[in-house]
Amino acid sequence: MALFGFGKEKREGGNSDLVLAYLEDAQRVRTPFILQDKRKLEHHGVLQALDEESGTMNLQVTGSYAGDKGSQVDMVFVHEGLRLGATARLVEVRGSTVVVEIPEDLSLSERRKQARARLNAKEGATLTGLTSLFEGVGITGTIENISETGCRVRVEKALNIKDQKKLGIGSALVSVGHAFMILKLNKVPRCPAVMELDGKVAYVDDKSGGLVLGLLFEKSEFTSALKSLVANRAGSIPSAVPPKARRKAVIDGPNDEPYLAAKVEKRVDPPPPKNVEPSTVIEPVPPAPLPPAPLSPVPSPVMGAAISSPPSQAPGNSRTSPLQRMKKRSRSMLILSSAGHGTMLQEFFQEEGYGRIHLAVGWDEVVAQLQPPGVNVLMVDTERPVLESLEMVQRLKDAGLNLPPIVLAADEISRALVIAAQRVGVAQLLVKPYSLDETLSNLIEQQVGLA
Repeated sequence: MALFGFGKEKREGGNSDLVLAYLEDAQRVRTPFILQDKRKLEHHGVLQALDEESGTMNLQVTGSYAGDKGSQVDMVFVHEGLRLGATARLVEVRGSTVVVEIPEDLSLSERRKQARARLNAKEGATLTGLTSLFEGVGITGTIENISETGCRVRVEKALNIKDQKKLGIGSALVSVGHAFMILKLNKVPRCPAVMELDGKVAYVDDKSGGLVLGLLFEKSEFTSALKSLVANRAGSIPSAVPPKARRKAVIDGPNDEPYLAAKVEKRVDPPPPKNVEPSTVIEPVPPAPLPPAPLSPVPSPVMGAAISSPPSQAPGNSRTSPLQRMKKRSRSMLILSSAGHGTMLQEFFQEEGYGRIHLAVGWDEVVAQLQPPGVNVLMVDTERPVLESLEMVQRLKDAGLNLPPIVLAADEISRALVIAAQRVGVAQLLVKPYSLDETLSNLIEQQVGLA
């Protein structure tokens, strides 16, 4: 694999922009990396710094990394649902900091052969496994994702079947290839309430804060139901690293006030969700500029995954310092989400120039922060069922609360959901998972009256 050379001379061409786009996002959200040293030992770490001028990046790793200057470093990281691999050349090791050249290329390192559907913990899908009826190991856990041929389970309890005593949850519990006589799947969406089949262990992972097992199913009568679930929730596995543009370039504007300028890139929009009929996917209509008081929500049955970006403009026209000052001083956002994801969204919009971003983890906090009025947009992305969020919005309206435009994230989009969202006054629907990129920024700008 071709790599950047040592020193200050930076190599031209190749896929460097694509690589930097992924690495910059991985650094921003602190994506875990796995590096392999010359002894074939794995070291977990995070990307601390990117130096584009020298063509190097710094990774903070666990343990004592062993390697010689100029040797090959293999790394893997999972970002936006993709398992990406890269090979780089080692520059130096400084304690727990490993400095390597920025790789010129990324490759897909997917272990899965088929598409899989992510399951929300709130959906309550669980698995109980027994190696045999009278002796061996029994486990129970939460199903994190599933395909027609297997699933990923986070083990919560383990016991010895013979004497019913609890067992320690660790990598020694079961090994790869270990067979389960019974695998009982409960409450898997769009499937029978209880499914019983058999299978074996495909992989064991205890490095992500607990024990995770990958299980392979034997073919059964439930294969078609699982296939239907995956087809409804997941897209096809890409054959190459999907295109990705670098988010922003930092430049200096008038009055020596820095601002973030959009990088002019050709954007490839993802296809609309499979279960949404074409007639429900329309182009967004930009709202009128905001008066001093916040606008009432304007219904618009537009799915986030089908949003088209506005035509690219020169940075000086599309991202001006006055626009950044307006975002910072006169536009306020309220984000209802979990603490971790809410913080990530807050950091993203702060980078976009917004100065007043409030977080809430419950609807009671939303009500408190909407009184008195002053919030220009409410973004809702929770683990709770989307219909529950729609019901809460309707209750707040019935109570006479003056609501700003609402952007609501949902795992799935259907005609019924679009109609329900339109009725209660949701301004925008987003399909999860969504990217923290220019499209999301443009969407929010439209809702707060800046586009």
